[in-house]
Amino acid sequence: MRCYGGAGHPMKTIVRSCLDGARKSRGVAVLIDVFRASNTILMLLHRGARSILPVATVEEAFSLKKKHPEYWLAGERGGVKIEGFDLGNSPHEVSERNVHGRQIILTTSAGTQGIVHAQHAERIFIGSFGNGAALGKEPGLLDCAQVDLLAIGTDATRKAVEDERCALYLKDILEGRAPQGISAMMEAILEGEGALRLKRLGQERDFPYCLGIDIFPIVPEVRKTNDLFEIRVPA
Repeated sequence: MRCYGGAGHPMKTIVRSCLDGARKSRGVAVLIDVFRASNTILMLLHRGARSILPVATVEEAFSLKKKHPEYWLAGERGGVKIEGFDLGNSPHEVSERNVHGRQIILTTSAGTQGIVHAQHAERIFIGSFGNGAALGKEPGLLDCAQVDLLAIGTDATRKAVEDERCALYLKDILEGRAPQGISAMMEAILEGEGALRLKRLGQERDFPYCLGIDIFPIVPEVRKTNDLFEIRVPA
């Protein structure tokens, strides 16, 4: 399937990296944080969480929790669950918890930073290997002449092989090509800094959820209401 913009031209995708790329994004964007915010978000919503409220800082998360004690806190710093939080930034952990109907406050070292800094993007979708096929069918993307693919990187400051490769994978899908060399791509990712860090932290159980192809049939979208961002799967 080839995607076309309003003028009948093939879709153009631009890969942008880290916070600088997020700040430059205009129009429609897909945020990519393979290890692990994208996939934690996908797992939360796939398992029935009502919505996710991404915030930049731990202080903002606790402040929002104080206003809404029934909300759950999820997130990490340095790859480790924050003390006092209900969940880390782990799709595997989410897969073992009952999050149905919950509203989740999420703060991470990279992914949520990308969301709050992409202030000029009109629409932001969440992407990873796990929902590539769903992204390729998303009307909000198919109707666009241009889509920015935000490979948010390590701590949102350094390019990460997993996010850069995933951006190229999604670029192929959105521009109507079948992705090639997936096995070699996964090997390169598993040898990269992000994967090695997860191994050091003993978090290898997240790999199947972060690197699984088309395991999530949903496309979450970020919307801003008043001063808060909210991530949902559109009805």
